[in-house]
Amino acid sequence: MGTLMRRILKPWKVGICVLGILLAGAATAQNITFEGEAGLIARSFPHDGKLPEQSTQGVHTIASLRLSASGELSFGQWVTELNGSSDLRLDTQSFDITKAYVEGRAGRLRYLIGSDVVHWGVAEAANPVNIINQYGSFFETNEEPRLGQPMAVLSFDTQTYGSFSFFALAGFREQDYASASERLRFNAVPDDSRTMFEDKDDFDIALRHTNTFSFAEGSLDYGLSFFSGTDRQPVYLPGCSFRSSTVSEATCTAINADIRGTYENLGQGRDDPLAQQIFDAASLTTQSFLASGDSVGSIAYYQDIHQVGLELAYTTGDWQLKFEGAQKFTDREEYFSGVVGAEYSFGDTFQTGGDLHAAAEYIYDGRSSRQPQTFLDNDLFATIRYDFNDFRDTTIAMSGLYDVHTSSNVLNVNLSFRLSDSARMELSSTFVDADDPADPLTSLDGDDFFEVGVKYFF
Repeated sequence: MGTLMRRILKPWKVGICVLGILLAGAATAQNITFEGEAGLIARSFPHDGKLPEQSTQGVHTIASLRLSASGELSFGQWVTELNGSSDLRLDTQSFDITKAYVEGRAGRLRYLIGSDVVHWGVAEAANPVNIINQYGSFFETNEEPRLGQPMAVLSFDTQTYGSFSFFALAGFREQDYASASERLRFNAVPDDSRTMFEDKDDFDIALRHTNTFSFAEGSLDYGLSFFSGTDRQPVYLPGCSFRSSTVSEATCTAINADIRGTYENLGQGRDDPLAQQIFDAASLTTQSFLASGDSVGSIAYYQDIHQVGLELAYTTGDWQLKFEGAQKFTDREEYFSGVVGAEYSFGDTFQTGGDLHAAAEYIYDGRSSRQPQTFLDNDLFATIRYDFNDFRDTTIAMSGLYDVHTSSNVLNVNLSFRLSDSARMELSSTFVDADDPADPLTSLDGDDFFEVGVKYFF
């Protein structure tokens, strides 16, 4: 038991120390609040992983911890939050200082300085406008974790015209890549020591305007946004990766420089797999290297992007209609990503005191193979949830995703309930059926799993 506890606590020793340092200066302040949660999940994969080096069938025990604290300042408040998780079977960990900021206001003016997580979007299946924070990897399956982003935010609230916010984002963070042994990952495991950037500026900007007003017999919430900077999703290029002793560093550098130039100068009109396009357009030396297979792997390339986003949520009676879309501009192409859907609340349909909710969405993405890969490009999503409204706060939900083009599909069933005022249990299962080689979701085919988890809140 002692060994298990040491393995669980190992990845968070640094985090706990950092939290202590952050709080040391505020030790004498008043109204300091501490909270957190600790979780333990048993996730069972009935099949072996299909990708190279992935783990075999079996149970993965995943421990997670979230610690947060906040306190008052003379001009506002400070907030810190640490998140960590560990797959004890693979001995892999993720840790992030998700929040560490101070905020305050002066009349209608609000400001925030530090690291924070900002969520944009109204849809359930995908949020194409959500671009402020980088993707994390905390072994989560029921949400999209994001890493904290250093920022300075200035917001102005008006009575009639809504809220206006300006974001200055400093210090670009690379994606938290999965290791080769992990399940629920896509094909590419890049060599993060060879990451490439179109422009390593490390400074991005964003603007956002939100407002709510009455329309017809309902209420319309909308959001307009603009982002300019480094795309949070990389393009995975073939290249010299995880160099072996038979390949010199000079050769590796030259090959990757040629591949970068080849990608940045690809012409228009082809939608073959990106690796094939690069191979056909590369020099003979690079073609020979790629064909050899020695030290050939994936390189993450982060391009510059400009994005204009729109969110709409119209509520009338038991209905909520949603739209979310983003037009994205890069040097190689521009494309649109969007989600449209509806949600309906049936109320106490079965006359048991519970509430039934149903939602359906269509996801579209017009990007080519030269952009970051996505499996959400022509898909239907539906979910149904029943809240029992009992003393255990029991909820059961089922959701499904269907690719109209490839017929790939994902099914998820989830049951959660309170064990006590401070503990909650969750049981879920996910099934993936995808076999089209051109569909990134095929990487997850065979990664069906069942899991039981408990979270303790304090």
